[in-house]
Amino acid sequence: MLLLRALTDLASSHPRVPGPLPAPREAWELLIRAERRSPSSVARLLLHPQVGAWLSRCLRRLRGVAEEVSDELPLWLETGYLHTVAASAALLAEIDFRILVGVRDGGVILPALGLVDLAGCDSPVAEISADGAGERIARAAAHMVPLPSDLTRDVEGWHPLRRLHGRHPVHPCSPYLDDIDPYRDFLRPSAPTRLSEPEARGWQEHFDSAWALVARQSNVDPAGVADCLISVVPVRYPARTEPFSASSPEAYGCVLLNPPTDSATLAASLIHEAQHVKLSALLDLVPLMHGGMEEIHYAPWRVDPRPLRGLLHGVYAFLGVTAFWQAHRHVAADGTTRAVAEFEFALRRAQTSHGLRTLRAHAELTALGDRFLRGVEGRLAAWLTEPVPESPLRAAEDLNLDHQLLYRLHHLSVDPGRLGEWVRAWRLGRPAPDVLPATALRTSRTAVSARPALIRLSLRDPAGFALLREKPEERPFDGADAPLRADLDWAAGDTAAALRGYRDRLAERPDDLPAWSGLALTLPAGPAKEALLDYPEAVLAVHRALRAPVYGGPDAVALAQWIGSRR
Repeated sequence: MLLLRALTDLASSHPRVPGPLPAPREAWELLIRAERRSPSSVARLLLHPQVGAWLSRCLRRLRGVAEEVSDELPLWLETGYLHTVAASAALLAEIDFRILVGVRDGGVILPALGLVDLAGCDSPVAEISADGAGERIARAAAHMVPLPSDLTRDVEGWHPLRRLHGRHPVHPCSPYLDDIDPYRDFLRPSAPTRLSEPEARGWQEHFDSAWALVARQSNVDPAGVADCLISVVPVRYPARTEPFSASSPEAYGCVLLNPPTDSATLAASLIHEAQHVKLSALLDLVPLMHGGMEEIHYAPWRVDPRPLRGLLHGVYAFLGVTAFWQAHRHVAADGTTRAVAEFEFALRRAQTSHGLRTLRAHAELTALGDRFLRGVEGRLAAWLTEPVPESPLRAAEDLNLDHQLLYRLHHLSVDPGRLGEWVRAWRLGRPAPDVLPATALRTSRTAVSARPALIRLSLRDPAGFALLREKPEERPFDGADAPLRADLDWAAGDTAAALRGYRDRLAERPDDLPAWSGLALTLPAGPAKEALLDYPEAVLAVHRALRAPVYGGPDAVALAQWIGSRR
């Protein structure tokens, strides 16, 4: 309420806010009336994640902190979300009222309730009203939409906010399935994109199955996870090395998710984001480290370097994911499901352990922060000693190594002033210089490797993976290019074929960084492999320096062999 009052005061005196809506104080006064009638209803509304996302964004704009862009929503309309919050509060409190609200993307969103569909209406405002006779109406120009007495019913002109239902006798979970609120995606405001009934049923089926896996967990607290899940937002972000999910401390309890592929992965994502939500709440109460934003470091689960605070979040989130897979592998229904769980457990425990070591080495922890990390280390210690079958363990180790190599190739830059002597030595047939050129961390755009997704596919759907090897031109992952034949061979365990493929790829496209990493993974033991594993950025930098406009550069393996053979 304090932040809403601050926004009301700022908006009331801001020169760019005036528009067709009534003064912000009118919305504020309606909100206060509703709170007096039903404090609990208004409290739940104000804790709705999308209200928090809007409030943070709008305050930044009003204070001039956010960078304005040419197609930005008019400030009066963005500020006018306050009027829709007040309208929702009044409807929930069941009081008589009348208020003008902004029309946006062909409708009016009533936060935590639903969407009034005003398609075809060209009026910038609509009136929401309720009277003592129980009549509730939205009017805009010639359009009139009666609102049902039960606002969870879908009727003509009114689309309620759906809920997902994770059924369990002890630990149920029923977050909203939000496809309509403009602030549901806290990364960027977006127009309503209503899921079709079959799509909504698909989300419900996956969520119900996933929640059954969460609810039976002994390693995580299902009730705590449920408390952290207020709103699930379907999104479609490009394919990455990891299943996409996101949360934000400004939208407490909101989780963005790409369409789920299977129940176990969705369950792990729900736990992952619940861990973020819990830690964000804790960090609002107590400091766990001093600073933490000044330096950036390698994060085993990200393609880009992260500040220490981000690493702390990642460690805690993946501790929860590790806990889930550790328990799930013991109750997996069949060999395929168990292999996936073994792989994910091995992968996540190693990533969490790596992040912990970085925090211990570099973070300036408070006393509470040290206590917090000791608790994380205590939970992880026993899991690090648990045996994992060779095949999934090797796959996890290879992918972690692949990730580290790609990070170095992308983000470690070699001092160009030291490359001249290396170029001269190569061209004159001399041994490589003794001292490696210095490197510096310089973040750059990253190319996404298909190998993590292919490994997961080979474990989850062996028949589908075999079919993909026969037809590699097909695109098995949403938004991604067809995989390289070399990557398919590597994921299938055909190292010799993969090595040939990566050498051919680098001869054709010498700046394909995932191919350089693939080359390192598939080379047999020897100086060339050692060079690419220990200082891949140096091999890449020398190769680039040796390229000429006509001659594409030396053979990648020969160059790595030369660098790795230095004394």
